[in-house]
Amino acid sequence: MKIMTHLEQGSKEWLEFRRNHVGASDAGTILGFNPYAKYDDLMEEKIYGTTKPMNDNMRNGQLMEPEARLAYEIHSGYSVEPLVAEDDLYPFLSASFDGVTEDLSHGVEIKCGKQSHGLAKNGKIPPYYVAQLQHQMMNANWKQMHYWSYRDGEGILIIVDRNDEFISGMLDKEIAFWNSVTQFTDPGG
Repeated sequence: MKIMTHLEQGSKEWLEFRRNHVGASDAGTILGFNPYAKYDDLMEEKIYGTTKPMNDNMRNGQLMEPEARLAYEIHSGYSVEPLVAEDDLYPFLSASFDGVTEDLSHGVEIKCGKQSHGLAKNGKIPPYYVAQLQHQMMNANWKQMHYWSYRDGEGILIIVDRNDEFISGMLDKEIAFWNSVTQFTDPGG
């Protein structure tokens, strides 16, 4: 993976970078797993730069992330920092990691949502987050990754293994999606 040291998550530059890449959080939408995002809306976002406003749940999750990261570090013993990277083989693929160790050998995806936390209590991860994790493991070439659900001071750790069969099918769909974006001809112009 190619580390994008100049990018800070949440910055204007990062948002533009995301627009010009298929990111890990796009994977679930491309695969049709995300009930909160539509394929066509994602196409518009990548082609025209449209963005959907952040809702209260997204904002609260973002605000809770530093606390959740610290709780994860205490629980797991890993020290992690956010990181943005491009894929080595497919530079249009990227991932914004919530936490990666300094030696780049381990990562964590942090979620603070009420619904996803309820699922995590039963050892389950929503399918669109599974796609996000698999995309991240593909990008970083990891065999495993941590999913950390954190809510109201309670953390739940789920270890997720890489699934190469899933990744192969996902990659095909992500490449097809990106080809559609880059080959798009505006019917109005």
